[in-house]
Amino acid sequence: MERMDVGARVRYFRHLRGLSQEQLALQAGINPAFLGHLERGLKSPTITTLDKLVRALGVTFEELFAESSDAADQDREAAIQRLQLLVRDLSTEQLDKLSDMIQAVLTFPKP
Repeated sequence: MERMDVGARVRYFRHLRGLSQEQLALQAGINPAFLGHLERGLKSPTITTLDKLVRALGVTFEELFAESSDAADQDREAAIQRLQLLVRDLSTEQLDKLSDMIQAVLTFPKP
């Protein structure tokens, strides 16, 4: 069984959210140097620290510890999450317009 690299998963979600190590550490209330060591696999987090990180990252423990299937699935999931972050503060009217634009793009014939 392959060992889970928690630090790499934290880094993945941090990058996905466009946060620096310092920003995430500040939001989670942990030492930035510790976060750097965690991401490089030099330190192991406590459950309390993991709880702070998942809250700051806006993910669940399940998402943090999910087994990655393949690179294509990870890339697709990352793209979906980036879109969610981009649209989360839009009004209902803006979301409706965006939905219409996306639908129009999807109806274009494929080359």
